[in-house]
Amino acid sequence: MNKLLKNWTVFFVFGILSILGGIIYAVILINGYSAPDKLMGIYVLFCLIPVLVIILIDRFLVRKFGNQKVNKVQFYFLGFILFLLVLRTIVDL
Repeated sequence: MNKLLKNWTVFFVFGILSILGGIIYAVILINGYSAPDKLMGIYVLFCLIPVLVIILIDRFLVRKFGNQKVNKVQFYFLGFILFLLVLRTIVDL
């Protein structure tokens, strides 16, 4: 367990934060007064399943290839996504 916490990656940190935030938000919505709020809380909980799968894949890749290589690929991936968002914003102007 101690080794698991030493190997932090970008997707691991964002995944844990999104799971914590999603659970808190879902609990608030499920305890709401209206049926659409409760349904939205259930949808938020279902949206956490892909995040959990990404974290599991991330942990497998860190164990196989190491922390630094996986972080490098994840930063390239996030940079590419950011580039696409900026490109879309420029083209839409």
